[in-house]
Amino acid sequence: MQPSRLLKTYLSRRTNDAAAQVAFVESLMSPDMCDRVIALAENSPRLEGKTGADLKTDEGRDSTVRFIWPSQESSWLFDFLEDALMKLNRGYGFELTGFYDGIQVATYEPGGHYDWHLDLGPGTYSSRKLSLSVQLSDPADYEGGELEFLSATDELAPRSRGSLIAFPSYLAHRVRPVTKGTRLSLVSWIGGPPFR
Repeated sequence: MQPSRLLKTYLSRRTNDAAAQVAFVESLMSPDMCDRVIALAENSPRLEGKTGADLKTDEGRDSTVRFIWPSQESSWLFDFLEDALMKLNRGYGFELTGFYDGIQVATYEPGGHYDWHLDLGPGTYSSRKLSLSVQLSDPADYEGGELEFLSATDELAPRSRGSLIAFPSYLAHRVRPVTKGTRLSLVSWIGGPPFR
């Protein structure tokens, strides 16, 4: 008797341990680059951080955001991040096509937080594959506000200025409440064809 097609697939499957890992790259961006990102963001209106597929609720999130879209002025930033993420993606092995949502600079002030959530979701969010965050604030400028992951790692994300944190968009994560000062972070997503 021949094994079923699904059983054959199971027996010959490849594994990818990176599919549930978080990558940390300390000080990827220089302080000068972080300042340039903040300056770019200041050219955009400050909006209330929203959640959900319709982006109409602030439930579970207390922050403001500014967006940076591809332009002549911001091309250096998109090129820099794309290069870093394509190198990291050698481990993840995702089929990626580029930035789908621009870059978001989030501001968390005392009490600011973002409860447990996934970056992958229905509709346009279904194409997100690789999420990234870069710490823009000096760690001495705020307390609390730690980025943590539910089950992928017990390690808190690095707080050093310019550090990159990359992870599959389907990993649950949160930003703990800021207790003092202001935390700024760059957040974006690299997308691709639907997972299959």
